[in-house]
Amino acid sequence: MTGIPGENRPESGDAGGQEQARQPLKDELKSSLAWLEHAALAGGDLARLAALELRLAAADSGKLVVLGLAMVPLLLLAWIGLSVLLGWLVFAWSGSVAWGIVMFIGLQLVAMAILAINCKKYAKSLSFPATSRQLKTLKEEASGTQEADKSDSTAG
Repeated sequence: MTGIPGENRPESGDAGGQEQARQPLKDELKSSLAWLEHAALAGGDLARLAALELRLAAADSGKLVVLGLAMVPLLLLAWIGLSVLLGWLVFAWSGSVAWGIVMFIGLQLVAMAILAINCKKYAKSLSFPATSRQLKTLKEEASGTQEADKSDSTAG
């Protein structure tokens, strides 16, 4: 008999007292806290996984650069071999050394022209064309707003 008599007795309009109303709230808070703890653990695990994968990617990117550098001489030799073969075929067909050399040099010039065209195309994207247009629009809007402010101040 430590409690106050009638403490848990339902009042008029009260279906079961306040103890029962508090219990679902406590359960909900406990489950929310458990969910947040689980989310924090999962987030920590994800961060560790991302850090480890970043370290692995950094190591592999170095290896990828070395392999790319090793491929450059091989690609150059393959290109020169193909060019010499085509020049030799022209020489064998025409019987003229000059036409073979012209074919060899012409093939190099065509390849350089294609590379130059692509360089110009990609250089345009380095100038941030969409950002430049947006900045220009913002400047025009700002100058239009300033002119409107000046005309309002002179009129008033």
